[in-house]
Amino acid sequence: MRIPAARTPGGNRNFSRTAMPTPELSIIIPAYNSAPWLPYAIESCLWQSQPNIEAVIVDDGSTDATPQIVDAYAKADPRVRVLHQPNKGAGVARQAGQELARGRYLLWLDADDFLDRHAARDMIGVADRDHVDMVCGNAVVFSDKTFNSRRYFHHPAVARTTFENPRYWKSKVAWRWIVSRAFVNAAHITHPPLKLGQDVVVMYDLLCRVGTFSQCPSFFYYFRQEHKGMDSSLETEIEHELVHYAYVRDILVRAGRPKPLVKYLSENYLRDIKHYMPRILGREPHWERRVLEISRELFSGVDPTWLARDFCEPEVRHNPELERLGLVLRAGDEDAIRAELAQYGAPGAQHHHAPNKANAWHTFRRRIKAMLAPLSLKARARQSALRARAAKRLRGVWTPE
Repeated sequence: MRIPAARTPGGNRNFSRTAMPTPELSIIIPAYNSAPWLPYAIESCLWQSQPNIEAVIVDDGSTDATPQIVDAYAKADPRVRVLHQPNKGAGVARQAGQELARGRYLLWLDADDFLDRHAARDMIGVADRDHVDMVCGNAVVFSDKTFNSRRYFHHPAVARTTFENPRYWKSKVAWRWIVSRAFVNAAHITHPPLKLGQDVVVMYDLLCRVGTFSQCPSFFYYFRQEHKGMDSSLETEIEHELVHYAYVRDILVRAGRPKPLVKYLSENYLRDIKHYMPRILGREPHWERRVLEISRELFSGVDPTWLARDFCEPEVRHNPELERLGLVLRAGDEDAIRAELAQYGAPGAQHHHAPNKANAWHTFRRRIKAMLAPLSLKARARQSALRARAAKRLRGVWTPE
């Protein structure tokens, strides 16, 4: 029997509970204004070949049709549990879902992505076979615009490896892993209250604590690429995404893992700085000062010898740009720091937002190519099947685009 939704202190925290066996897998879906894509994600959970799952959906203060969609699913299937809360960002939503989850294993699914039909079966099968608390899987990145699909940094099967393996210094996204809930609770793993970058923080914390983990060779996750991060403001990007690097630094330094830290800063922090500076240099003095402040604090906890070639290689490619900027930030001379950052803010440094006259032709060519690619055909077929199931279930609530 379905127990009526309950209200708890601290906001509108409504969720459905059912007296069901302990699920093998809790799939946690934080959702904010995700109505166009969310039904694909939920249907992919309910259509698993391993049926003993639950979908824990956290509606993070959505203002579109997301609340109606998730409530319709909770009414239709007792494996769907729903929490409505005021908008607090992805980190708080993931934490709320984690606290409600009852499964042996946890999986975080973005509301605009979906799972392969055998995701739960394959990932849990590896975990049980190898007796590990974490399993990494492979993902397919696909485009709604071009129909093109590609494998996302995929790894071959491996049993009981560790974070000493440099291959996994890059596998820091939460959605490609399942994690034992007992291990998460015993290690007191919590999600920081960040709107961007919070899953990276959690994954590095988990990887530094877990001991051994395994790799499932299955491509179990489908990642929709078009609109990721497009709705974030400059304030959110700086006060959440840029701030998350200090969380990562603290975790990896505390664990004695400086090389994964240098690799992450080289590949991601520099990319973000190059993204911010053309937007703020000489235009947004407040945010220019804030980027400088956050960056100085970040590198105050980075040993300068970690940035040198002799330390980095061979596991990490030495990045002279990062070493130069890091040393300047540690020295603290604001004029020198501004001069170093100014090279990323020169006119014309940010071209990726400019309209491309060849876009239509590029899209056409990619679509033709995708029609012949088995990976793209599989992604499209899977999405079409989920669309049909959702349209049938949600008549009057949701219309596919």
